[in-house]
Amino acid sequence: MKKIKKMVDSINDELHGAKEYAETAIEYKVLGDTVRYNDYKTMANQELTHADALHKMAVEDIEALKKVYPDPPQSMLEKWNKSHKEYIEKYAWIKQMLAM
Repeated sequence: MKKIKKMVDSINDELHGAKEYAETAIEYKVLGDTVRYNDYKTMANQELTHADALHKMAVEDIEALKKVYPDPPQSMLEKWNKSHKEYIEKYAWIKQMLAM
């Protein structure tokens, strides 16, 4: 489904932004600039919030789709499962970066 793919792309965009902000936050922490560190950490967490909201919507849409089409195409499910796994791993890694 194109709608799900678009949501996955949006989730990935948010995660990419969160990772960039988290890396920059760490750089400022190393430099001792706590103001910029906190600003970038906040922005990273905001991006994670966006990614989480989109992920929740995608899960809801897939569940709704399964009610209408009890046997969705296997290729779609495989793509979703792969994307879902990557989301969980990336999200966890970024949270770990922010906890440093």
